Amino acid sequence: MDILRNSPGKLYLHVADILRQRLRSGALAPGDRLKPISELAEEFRVATVTIRQAVAILESEGRLYRQQGAGTFVTENSTGDDSFAVGLDWPELLDMVTKTDPRLIEKRENVELPSRGDLKGGKAASSYVYLRRVNALKGLDCLVADAYIASDLYDRCPERFDHETIIPVIESLPGVTIAKCHQTLTIGQADMDKAGLLGLPLSAPLGDIRRILTAPDGTVLYYNDVSYRGDMVKFEISLELSADQANASPARE
Repeated sequence: MDILRNSPGKLYLHVADILRQRLRSGALAPGDRLKPISELAEEFRVATVTIRQAVAILESEGRLYRQQGAGTFVTENSTGDDSFAVGLDWPELLDMVTKTDPRLIEKRENVELPSRGDLKGGKAASSYVYLRRVNALKGLDCLVADAYIASDLYDRCPERFDHETIIPVIESLPGVTIAKCHQTLTIGQADMDKAGLLGLPLSAPLGDIRRILTAPDGTVLYYNDVSYRGDMVKFEISLELSADQANASPARE
């Protein structure tokens, strides 16, 4: 496990990530007893205090629990749905964005869209309200979002925009029509700011998604750069084959 020591960031965060992956893969199933701290320390070649810190994180997330005199066990809901499938249609997108609880970190009014932003054919409104938020899933901080909401929309219900999931709020406003939603997914790394906000090692992988919602006249209603924990993002797509295509596909043994 020398790779752990050669990786940037704190050792206990790396160990916690590895244990999470074991839970997601089923290598550690609900009801399983975790190895003793001393054995895990020997396996990862780290101090026992490092293992205790990692286990404490998973306990705070509700994935593990301690039973006095018996050990530490995997909870029944530890391997539940705690990942994000990138939405390929509107219902999937709504499911993705509504499953977390947002926490407002910063707000600035009367700002412009980022100059680096490609609006995908849209046009900027006169001004925007910028919100930086950290969202949690099942108590785990899982994403950082930098959102820009057209000022005239934000002014209609600022409290809701500050504390609720933004896209459903926009959808609920009378007279507002979302004509187009464009999403771009890239793989990035956590800088010092995002690593600190999400409790990740520096340079940990992130799934960066840019969303742009435009009105029928092309005005950008909502522009959002959101960074998801890389271990919680998945991309799923099913390709439908016609009968002729299926028959033409070579069989594999």
